[in-house]
Amino acid sequence: SNKAMYKIVRPTTGEAPRDMNIEELTRKYSKVSSLKEAKIDWEDDYEASSKQNGKSCSVGSRLKEVNVLGGAILPVWGNIQTVLSKQARQMDKMLRIVRVETTSDNRRFVGLHLPNEAVETVLE
Repeated sequence: SNKAMYKIVRPTTGEAPRDMNIEELTRKYSKVSSLKEAKIDWEDDYEASSKQNGKSCSVGSRLKEVNVLGGAILPVWGNIQTVLSKQARQMDKMLRIVRVETTSDNRRFVGLHLPNEAVETVLE
């Protein structure tokens, strides 16, 4: 069964990581009755998603401030692993390679994601 798949793009978080088939699409979403209203709603959501909901809340935000360690990190790899293994949240214990794009000048970087709580210890 070769079902058509649909790419999902949201105003708040951008392109979804996986496509949806028509059954899932119609179960989760309803068809808009007015393109004009849809455009207004999309633009409102897009604008709202550029703002943070508080000091540490990034839920529903398309922009997120992150700490990325780049450059010659192999000499300190063991130290980074040790610091991350002591983090409270399971997600923060993992070594995660990320690609980020700056908002000010659209420069792209690849590096190691560091949770806020680990930054000072890693830099020591």
